[in-house]
Parts: sequence; structure tokens; C-alpha cells
Amino acid sequence: MARSNKQQTPAPDMIRLSGNCIRRFVVHALAIIVVFGAAFAALTGRSLAAADDEQVVIQADHALTEALGKADKTAVGALLDANFEWTDAEGKTRTKAGALQDVTALAADTEGETNVRTHNYGQLGRVAGTHHNENFVRLWVKRPEGWRAFLMLEAPVPTKAPHPAPPKAADKDCDNPCKSLPYNPTTAAERAAVATWLKLKMDEWHAIPDDWKNYVDESMVIFSPSMSMNKAERLALLTKQKETYGTGSPSAPVVSMRMFVFGNAVVMTAHHGPNAAGEPSYAVRIFTNEDGNWKIVLSAQTDVKQPSSAMN
Repeated sequence: MARSNKQQTPAPDMIRLSGNCIRRFVVHALAIIVVFGAAFAALTGRSLAAADDEQVVIQADHALTEALGKADKTAVGALLDANFEWTDAEGKTRTKAGALQDVTALAADTEGETNVRTHNYGQLGRVAGTHHNENFVRLWVKRPEGWRAFLMLEAPVPTKAPHPAPPKAADKDCDNPCKSLPYNPTTAAERAAVATWLKLKMDEWHAIPDDWKNYVDESMVIFSPSMSMNKAERLALLTKQKETYGTGSPSAPVVSMRMFVFGNAVVMTAHHGPNAAGEPSYAVRIFTNEDGNWKIVLSAQTDVKQPSSAMN
């Protein structure tokens, strides 16, 4: 029996079915492209916005140092936030008015800056570096009228590398700042920042590096008269503390505290009681929210040398 070479024509229903399948596939593919395209655009948009803000912060910071170099009080005043504070390496704090009265001293403090690093956290910008054998940090906040310098803090560069310290008998107990603080957070952001900090203090007290690292951002900057570190260096010290002594020591208690919320960032300022060196200290910390996870990105502290550190 001879075979026929004639091709069979698909039935009309089969053609319609194939066409419908193709159309559904195309529609679904387009939907997926739109969704992923929108997500990519959103991520790219946020990245570009953050990069733009960081550049604006850099420009504003340069404008401030230039205005200080010219002793231009008007230009300096326009770049300082109404709540601006400047705490020098001796622990003396000046308000905006006090800083403008002593522009020459503030200008001298910003000369010869090196190793300057800038990071943007949405409505908050961080500029950190060194000058005059001191570590410094300047915080900038995004106001409706533009970026303004909000805070500046300095601390002497440590003269020796930090090392694990043997716990003392008194270190067995730590209420403040390991379990409680003399501050009542009033917003969800403040509560989240406080919760993160208490976890950090507990982990430092008991030397638990594996947990501590979960609450510290990769952009972390740490400095005080006794240490100058990034996240990896601080983690290594805490690990060595655990290996050497099995536990750590609590931080000095908090005497007073303030908190400021700027979008996804919280700034904490705190006066501490006597530290291991027997001196009170003043600290500035930043916490940021990344997809619901609050982490610390700055811990800057200086000893208060002067008996009276009242702001002027």
C-alpha cells in the first residue's frame, strides 16, 4: 500500500488553541518583564538618588570648609543646621551660636583633613576622617531647604592598639546600658534603634562576636580615644576577648541621652559616666534601617576633659 506524502492540515480548533496558548504566553512574558522592569527601575532609581545625595553632601561639606577658611560667618551660618553642635577632642560642646562666635577655632579644626570617607543613609550623610592627629565625624541632614551640617565630633587618635582586657569583679552586673537606659523612646524608629544597641551592649559585655556582627553594618566606623576601627577589626577584637577571657566588660553607664530620627536613620547622642580611664565621655551613634533590619553604622566617642562641658 502506497504511503501518501500529502501533509494534513490542522483542524481549525487546533489552530485557535495554539494561537490562544501563544497569546497567553506572550501576555505572561510581558507581565513578568513589566514587573521585573519596574523593580529594577525602582532599585536603580534609589541607587541613583543615593549617589546624587552623596555627591551633594560632599559638595556641601567642601563648601563649609571653604567658607570656614575664608572666615565667612554668613556662608558658614547658612550651612549649619539650627540644631548644629560641635564637640571637640577635649569634650567641649558648642551650639551653632557658639560655633559662629568662634569661627576661627572651627576653621582650624577642619584644616589638613585626610582619609575622608563619605556615606549617605537617605536623609543623613556621614563624613569621617582625620585631622590634627584626631578622628572626626560630621553629620549632614537633608532639610527642605537643602543639606545642613548637624553635628561634628572629634576624638584623639589612639596612641596604642586596643587589646582584650580582663573582666573585673564589678563587671558581673550590668543594668545600664546592657538592660535599660535613662531614656524613653517615643517612636518606632527610636525603639528599634534602642533595641539594637542593647543587643550590641549585651554581646560586648558577654563577648558574643557571632551575634554582635549581625547588628553592625559593613560601613561601620568606630573611634574613641582608645580605639579606631571598622567592623572587621572590632569583630576581631571581640573574638580575641572571648578566646582570651571567655567574657567581656560592660560599657560605662549612660547619664543622659537624646535621639533624632531622619527617615531611615536615627542619631543617638549620649553622655556616659566614668569609663575605664576614670573620665566621663560623650558619644554619637547612628542606626539605619535596611529592609526592616536595624544596624549600627557609627560609634564615635570622646572623653570629656573639662569639668564644665555646658554648651555655648
